[in-house]
Amino acid sequence: MGYSQARGYQNAVDEGLCSLEVAIQAHLASNLYSPLPASLVPACVKAISNVEDGEPEKPVRLPVGMKLGHKPHGVLNKYTNRPPSWRLVEAAHLDAFIEEE
Repeated sequence: MGYSQARGYQNAVDEGLCSLEVAIQAHLASNLYSPLPASLVPACVKAISNVEDGEPEKPVRLPVGMKLGHKPHGVLNKYTNRPPSWRLVEAAHLDAFIEEE
């Protein structure tokens, strides 16, 4: 588990073996404890895009009923359903999916 597994998922995307959405879904389901739901994938893709575009403070909308708090591993709780992109990237450990310049 961890960064190296997430980086492996990103490598699979880079090699055309799967889509970014499939890689993130696998990451959320198998590389985090506790796993995060697949319904979070679109928000994760948007957060990654915002960070890569230099807009880390741009909010992303989480799925209905989900809220992002400040607990370990981004436990979804009472705080906000529109966190800044950087916060979702941090909470879901998506840094391996950020393309470096």
